[in-house]
Amino acid sequence: MAQKVTLYPISGLAQQWDDEPFDHSKLPTTIIPNVTIENVSAMFTDETWKWVEGEIGKRDLEALRSVRHAIVHRYESSESAGNIQQSSLELVANMAACLRLIRPMRQFALTISGVLNPDGTVQVGYFDHPIHLLEIPRIQKNFFLRNRDITELQVVAGEFLRAMRGEYWKFRMPVSLYEAGHFQDRFWKSRFILWCSAIEAVYTSQTYDRQHSGGKVAKARIKWFLGSTTKIYAPGDVPSFVPQPEPTIGNILDDLYEVRNCIAHGDRVPDRFFSQVTGTTDPANNLAILEEAASFIVRASLLKMLKGNLLEHFKGGVESQSFFQTNGLTSAQLP
Repeated sequence: MAQKVTLYPISGLAQQWDDEPFDHSKLPTTIIPNVTIENVSAMFTDETWKWVEGEIGKRDLEALRSVRHAIVHRYESSESAGNIQQSSLELVANMAACLRLIRPMRQFALTISGVLNPDGTVQVGYFDHPIHLLEIPRIQKNFFLRNRDITELQVVAGEFLRAMRGEYWKFRMPVSLYEAGHFQDRFWKSRFILWCSAIEAVYTSQTYDRQHSGGKVAKARIKWFLGSTTKIYAPGDVPSFVPQPEPTIGNILDDLYEVRNCIAHGDRVPDRFFSQVTGTTDPANNLAILEEAASFIVRASLLKMLKGNLLEHFKGGVESQSFFQTNGLTSAQLP
Protein backbone atom coordinates (compact mmCIF):
# COMPACT_ATOMS: atom_id res chain seq x y z
CA MET A 1 0.00 0.00 0.00
CA ALA A 2 1.34 3.39 -0.98
CA GLN A 3 0.69 6.55 0.98
CA LYS A 4 -0.91 9.14 -1.25
CA VAL A 5 -1.99 12.73 -0.96
CA THR A 6 -4.46 15.14 -2.52
CA LEU A 7 -3.85 18.88 -2.16
CA TYR A 8 -5.98 21.95 -2.85
CA PRO A 9 -3.74 25.04 -2.74
CA ILE A 10 -4.70 28.13 -0.73
CA SER A 11 -3.75 31.36 -2.48
CA GLY A 12 -2.42 33.16 0.58
CA LEU A 13 -2.44 33.68 4.34
CA ALA A 14 -3.13 36.97 6.10
CA GLN A 15 0.10 38.98 6.38
CA GLN A 16 1.62 40.80 9.34
CA TRP A 17 0.24 44.13 8.13
CA ASP A 18 -3.34 42.80 7.92
CA ASP A 19 -5.87 43.39 10.69
CA GLU A 20 -5.67 39.71 11.67
CA PRO A 21 -2.16 38.40 10.91
CA PHE A 22 -1.99 34.65 10.46
CA ASP A 23 -0.36 32.72 13.29
CA HIS A 24 1.79 30.18 11.44
CA SER A 25 2.46 28.26 14.65
CA LYS A 26 -1.11 26.91 14.40
CA LEU A 27 -0.20 24.85 11.32
CA PRO A 28 -0.63 22.05 10.57
CA THR A 29 -4.18 21.87 11.87
CA THR A 30 -6.75 19.10 11.46
CA ILE A 31 -10.11 19.97 9.90
CA ILE A 32 -11.62 16.47 9.97
CA PRO A 33 -9.82 13.11 10.35
CA ASN A 34 -7.05 12.80 7.72
CA VAL A 35 -7.72 16.29 6.32
CA THR A 36 -5.48 19.16 7.38
CA ILE A 37 -4.47 22.66 6.40
CA GLU A 38 -0.71 22.93 6.40
CA ASN A 39 2.44 24.36 4.92
CA VAL A 40 3.26 22.01 2.03
CA SER A 41 6.47 23.69 0.84
CA ALA A 42 8.56 20.68 1.88
CA MET A 43 6.52 18.39 -0.38
CA PHE A 44 7.93 20.08 -3.48
CA THR A 45 11.49 20.39 -4.78
CA ASP A 46 13.13 21.93 -7.83
CA GLU A 47 12.63 18.56 -9.55
CA THR A 48 8.90 18.15 -8.84
CA TRP A 49 7.60 19.96 -11.92
CA LYS A 50 10.42 19.34 -14.40
CA TRP A 51 8.33 16.70 -16.16
CA VAL A 52 5.84 19.35 -17.32
CA GLU A 53 8.25 22.17 -18.19
CA GLY A 54 7.76 21.63 -21.91
CA GLU A 55 4.02 21.05 -21.68
CA ILE A 56 2.62 24.16 -19.94
CA GLY A 57 3.30 27.88 -20.05
CA LYS A 58 5.76 29.76 -17.87
CA ARG A 59 3.01 31.49 -15.88
CA ASP A 60 1.22 28.19 -15.19
CA LEU A 61 4.46 26.56 -14.13
CA GLU A 62 5.14 29.41 -11.73
CA ALA A 63 1.69 28.96 -10.17
CA LEU A 64 2.50 25.30 -9.46
CA ARG A 65 5.95 26.08 -8.09
CA SER A 66 4.52 28.80 -5.85
CA VAL A 67 2.21 26.52 -3.86
CA ARG A 68 2.95 27.00 -0.16
CA HIS A 69 -0.22 26.18 1.80
CA ALA A 70 -3.04 23.78 1.05
CA ILE A 71 -5.91 21.65 2.20
CA VAL A 72 -4.35 18.19 2.44
CA HIS A 73 -5.86 14.70 2.47
CA ARG A 74 -3.58 11.73 3.13
CA TYR A 75 -4.72 8.19 2.40
CA GLU A 76 -3.40 4.76 1.49
CA SER A 77 -4.12 2.91 -1.74
CA SER A 78 -2.59 0.18 -3.86
CA GLU A 79 -4.34 1.47 -7.00
CA SER A 80 -2.70 3.84 -9.46
CA ALA A 81 -6.16 5.34 -9.88
CA GLY A 82 -9.66 4.31 -8.96
CA ASN A 83 -12.45 4.75 -6.49
CA ILE A 84 -10.22 5.62 -3.53
CA GLN A 85 -8.46 8.36 -5.45
CA GLN A 86 -11.76 9.69 -6.76
CA SER A 87 -13.16 9.78 -3.24
CA SER A 88 -10.11 11.75 -2.11
CA LEU A 89 -10.51 14.25 -4.95
CA GLU A 90 -14.18 14.72 -4.10
CA LEU A 91 -13.45 15.12 -0.40
CA VAL A 92 -10.85 17.82 -0.98
CA ALA A 93 -13.06 19.59 -3.53
CA ASN A 94 -15.84 19.68 -0.93
CA MET A 95 -13.50 21.07 1.71
CA ALA A 96 -12.37 23.77 -0.71
CA ALA A 97 -16.00 24.63 -1.53
CA CYS A 98 -16.82 24.83 2.17
CA LEU A 99 -13.86 27.13 2.81
CA ARG A 100 -15.02 29.36 -0.05
CA LEU A 101 -18.31 29.94 1.78
CA ILE A 102 -16.28 31.17 4.74
CA ARG A 103 -13.46 33.01 2.97
CA PRO A 104 -13.69 33.27 -0.84
CA MET A 105 -10.27 34.07 -2.29
CA ARG A 106 -8.46 34.24 -5.58
CA GLN A 107 -7.30 30.89 -6.93
CA PHE A 108 -4.26 30.03 -9.02
CA ALA A 109 -3.08 26.41 -8.76
CA LEU A 110 -5.83 23.82 -8.39
CA THR A 111 -6.00 20.19 -7.25
CA ILE A 112 -2.73 18.24 -7.09
CA SER A 113 -2.42 14.56 -6.21
CA GLY A 114 0.28 11.95 -6.10
CA VAL A 115 2.34 9.48 -4.08
CA LEU A 116 4.13 10.56 -0.92
CA ASN A 117 7.78 9.54 -0.97
CA PRO A 118 9.54 8.34 2.22
CA ASP A 119 11.26 11.74 2.54
CA GLY A 120 7.88 13.55 2.59
CA THR A 121 8.06 14.90 -0.97
CA VAL A 122 5.27 14.18 -3.41
CA GLN A 123 5.58 12.43 -6.76
CA VAL A 124 2.84 14.24 -8.66
CA GLY A 125 0.65 11.98 -10.75
CA TYR A 126 -2.23 14.33 -11.48
CA PHE A 127 -2.96 18.04 -11.36
CA ASP A 128 -5.62 20.39 -12.67
CA HIS A 129 -4.36 23.09 -14.98
CA PRO A 130 -3.86 26.42 -13.11
CA ILE A 131 -6.54 29.01 -13.82
CA HIS A 132 -5.20 32.39 -12.56
CA LEU A 133 -8.54 33.50 -11.12
CA LEU A 134 -7.94 37.21 -10.53
CA GLU A 135 -11.31 38.80 -11.22
CA ILE A 136 -13.42 38.06 -8.20
CA PRO A 137 -15.69 40.54 -6.37
CA ARG A 138 -13.76 43.70 -5.53
CA ILE A 139 -13.74 43.31 -1.74
CA GLN A 140 -12.69 39.65 -1.98
CA LYS A 141 -9.49 40.54 -3.83
CA ASN A 142 -8.09 41.52 -0.42
CA PHE A 143 -9.20 38.29 1.27
CA PHE A 144 -6.52 35.99 2.66
CA LEU A 145 -6.90 33.07 5.04
CA ARG A 146 -7.15 33.96 8.72
CA ASN A 147 -6.90 31.65 11.74
CA ARG A 148 -10.56 32.23 12.55
CA ASP A 149 -11.50 31.00 9.07
CA ILE A 150 -9.86 27.67 9.87
CA THR A 151 -11.70 27.52 13.19
CA GLU A 152 -15.01 28.14 11.42
CA LEU A 153 -14.18 25.49 8.83
CA GLN A 154 -13.55 22.99 11.62
CA VAL A 155 -16.98 23.79 13.07
CA VAL A 156 -18.99 23.33 9.86
CA ALA A 157 -16.94 20.86 7.77
CA GLY A 158 -18.61 17.69 9.07
CA GLU A 159 -22.12 19.02 8.55
CA PHE A 160 -21.16 20.36 5.11
CA LEU A 161 -19.98 16.91 4.04
CA ARG A 162 -23.16 15.32 5.39
CA ALA A 163 -25.23 17.72 3.32
CA MET A 164 -23.21 17.25 0.13
CA ARG A 165 -23.38 13.47 0.43
CA GLY A 166 -27.08 13.34 1.24
CA GLU A 167 -30.40 14.28 -0.30
CA TYR A 168 -30.22 17.94 0.68
CA TRP A 169 -30.89 19.54 -2.68
CA LYS A 170 -31.92 22.96 -1.35
CA PHE A 171 -28.37 23.10 0.03
CA ARG A 172 -26.40 21.24 -2.62
CA MET A 173 -27.81 23.14 -5.59
CA PRO A 174 -26.95 26.59 -4.18
CA VAL A 175 -23.44 25.36 -3.35
CA SER A 176 -22.88 24.21 -6.94
CA LEU A 177 -24.29 27.46 -8.35
CA TYR A 178 -22.13 29.53 -6.02
CA GLU A 179 -19.04 27.54 -7.03
CA ALA A 180 -19.84 28.02 -10.72
CA GLY A 181 -20.24 31.75 -10.21
CA HIS A 182 -16.99 32.09 -8.29
CA PHE A 183 -15.03 30.70 -11.23
CA GLN A 184 -16.99 32.64 -13.87
CA ASP A 185 -14.72 35.67 -14.14
CA ARG A 186 -15.06 36.77 -17.77
CA PHE A 187 -18.67 38.00 -17.90
CA TRP A 188 -20.19 39.75 -14.90
CA LYS A 189 -23.74 38.87 -15.98
CA SER A 190 -22.91 35.16 -15.87
CA ARG A 191 -21.60 35.35 -12.33
CA PHE A 192 -24.43 37.59 -11.18
CA ILE A 193 -27.21 35.40 -12.56
CA LEU A 194 -25.59 32.23 -11.17
CA TRP A 195 -25.44 33.74 -7.69
CA CYS A 196 -28.99 35.06 -7.95
CA SER A 197 -30.04 31.57 -9.01
CA ALA A 198 -28.32 30.21 -5.90
CA ILE A 199 -30.36 32.67 -3.79
CA GLU A 200 -33.56 31.56 -5.53
CA ALA A 201 -32.63 27.91 -4.96
CA VAL A 202 -32.48 28.55 -1.22
CA TYR A 203 -35.51 30.79 -0.80
CA THR A 204 -38.06 29.80 -3.46
CA SER A 205 -39.53 26.64 -4.96
CA GLN A 206 -42.03 25.59 -7.61
CA THR A 207 -45.65 25.01 -6.63
CA TYR A 208 -48.84 25.08 -8.70
CA ASP A 209 -50.28 27.93 -6.61
CA ARG A 210 -47.08 30.07 -6.74
CA GLN A 211 -47.12 30.60 -2.99
CA HIS A 212 -43.39 29.93 -2.73
CA SER A 213 -41.94 31.84 -5.69
CA GLY A 214 -41.47 35.39 -6.93
CA GLY A 215 -39.36 38.33 -5.87
CA LYS A 216 -41.76 39.45 -3.14
CA VAL A 217 -41.58 36.06 -1.42
CA ALA A 218 -37.82 35.70 -1.86
CA LYS A 219 -37.03 39.16 -0.48
CA ALA A 220 -39.27 38.69 2.55
CA ARG A 221 -37.66 35.34 3.34
CA ILE A 222 -34.10 36.67 2.96
CA LYS A 223 -34.83 39.59 5.31
CA TRP A 224 -36.39 37.24 7.85
CA PHE A 225 -33.70 34.54 7.66
CA LEU A 226 -30.61 36.77 7.66
CA GLY A 227 -31.97 39.99 9.18
CA SER A 228 -32.94 43.10 7.26
CA THR A 229 -30.35 45.24 9.05
CA THR A 230 -27.49 42.78 8.55
CA LYS A 231 -24.60 44.46 6.72
CA ILE A 232 -23.48 42.82 3.49
CA TYR A 233 -19.86 43.27 4.60
CA ALA A 234 -19.19 41.01 7.56
CA PRO A 235 -16.90 42.26 10.35
CA GLY A 236 -13.34 42.03 9.10
CA ASP A 237 -14.24 42.07 5.40
CA VAL A 238 -13.17 45.70 4.98
CA PRO A 239 -9.73 46.75 6.30
CA SER A 240 -9.98 48.91 9.41
CA PHE A 241 -7.93 51.74 7.92
CA VAL A 242 -10.54 52.60 5.26
CA PRO A 243 -14.12 53.88 5.60
CA GLN A 244 -16.54 51.13 6.55
CA PRO A 245 -19.38 50.80 4.01
CA GLU A 246 -22.88 50.53 5.45
CA PRO A 247 -25.21 48.80 2.92
CA THR A 248 -27.56 46.28 4.51
CA ILE A 249 -29.56 43.40 3.16
CA GLY A 250 -32.75 45.41 3.55
CA ASN A 251 -31.60 48.34 1.47
CA ILE A 252 -30.02 46.43 -1.43
CA LEU A 253 -32.55 43.68 -2.15
CA ASP A 254 -34.80 45.72 -4.42
CA ASP A 255 -31.84 46.75 -6.57
CA LEU A 256 -30.44 43.22 -6.55
CA TYR A 257 -33.71 41.82 -7.85
CA GLU A 258 -34.15 44.58 -10.41
CA VAL A 259 -30.80 43.76 -12.00
CA ARG A 260 -31.51 40.04 -11.70
CA ASN A 261 -34.82 40.46 -13.52
CA CYS A 262 -33.26 42.59 -16.26
CA ILE A 263 -30.70 39.88 -17.02
CA ALA A 264 -33.14 36.97 -16.68
CA HIS A 265 -35.74 38.57 -18.96
CA GLY A 266 -33.41 40.10 -21.53
CA ASP A 267 -33.89 43.74 -20.56
CA ARG A 268 -31.30 46.50 -20.50
CA VAL A 269 -29.72 47.11 -17.10
CA PRO A 270 -30.43 50.78 -16.22
CA ASP A 271 -27.50 53.22 -16.39
CA ARG A 272 -27.81 54.15 -12.72
CA PHE A 273 -26.38 50.78 -11.73
CA PHE A 274 -23.14 51.65 -13.52
CA SER A 275 -22.69 54.95 -11.69
CA GLN A 276 -19.79 55.46 -9.31
CA VAL A 277 -20.25 55.03 -5.56
CA THR A 278 -18.27 57.15 -3.12
CA GLY A 279 -16.97 56.09 0.28
CA THR A 280 -15.84 52.60 -0.74
CA THR A 281 -12.38 51.06 -0.42
CA ASP A 282 -11.61 51.81 -4.05
CA PRO A 283 -13.57 53.11 -7.04
CA ALA A 284 -16.69 51.00 -7.47
CA ASN A 285 -20.09 51.15 -9.06
CA ASN A 286 -23.45 49.97 -7.83
CA LEU A 287 -23.13 46.69 -9.71
CA ALA A 288 -19.93 45.82 -7.85
CA ILE A 289 -21.70 46.30 -4.53
CA LEU A 290 -24.69 44.23 -5.67
CA GLU A 291 -22.35 41.44 -6.76
CA GLU A 292 -20.76 41.44 -3.32
CA ALA A 293 -24.21 41.45 -1.75
CA ALA A 294 -25.26 38.41 -3.80
CA SER A 295 -22.12 36.55 -2.71
CA PHE A 296 -22.73 37.43 0.94
CA ILE A 297 -26.40 36.39 0.88
CA VAL A 298 -25.60 32.96 -0.58
CA ARG A 299 -22.70 32.29 1.78
CA ALA A 300 -24.42 33.61 4.91
CA SER A 301 -27.57 31.60 4.15
CA LEU A 302 -25.72 28.31 3.65
CA LEU A 303 -23.52 28.82 6.70
CA LYS A 304 -26.57 29.58 8.84
CA MET A 305 -28.11 26.27 7.75
CA LEU A 306 -24.96 24.46 8.86
CA LYS A 307 -24.46 26.27 12.16
CA GLY A 308 -28.14 26.37 13.10
CA ASN A 309 -28.88 22.67 12.53
CA LEU A 310 -31.38 23.66 9.84
CA LEU A 311 -30.45 21.22 7.08
CA GLU A 312 -33.56 19.09 7.57
CA HIS A 313 -35.66 22.12 6.57
CA PHE A 314 -33.76 22.34 3.27
CA LYS A 315 -33.77 18.75 2.02
CA GLY A 316 -36.11 19.66 -0.81
CA GLY A 317 -39.04 21.79 -1.87
CA VAL A 318 -41.57 20.14 0.42
CA GLU A 319 -39.44 20.65 3.53
CA SER A 320 -38.53 24.25 2.74
CA GLN A 321 -42.13 25.13 1.85
CA SER A 322 -43.30 23.80 5.21
CA PHE A 323 -40.52 25.68 7.01
CA PHE A 324 -41.34 29.03 5.43
CA GLN A 325 -45.11 28.55 5.66
CA THR A 326 -44.82 27.81 9.38
CA ASN A 327 -43.08 31.16 9.74
CA GLY A 328 -45.70 33.09 7.78
CA LEU A 329 -43.67 33.55 4.61
CA THR A 330 -45.86 32.42 1.73
CA SER A 331 -47.26 34.84 -0.84
CA ALA A 332 -50.73 34.78 0.74
CA GLN A 333 -49.35 35.30 4.24
CA LEU A 334 -47.30 38.37 3.32
CA PRO A 335 -48.82 41.87 3.49
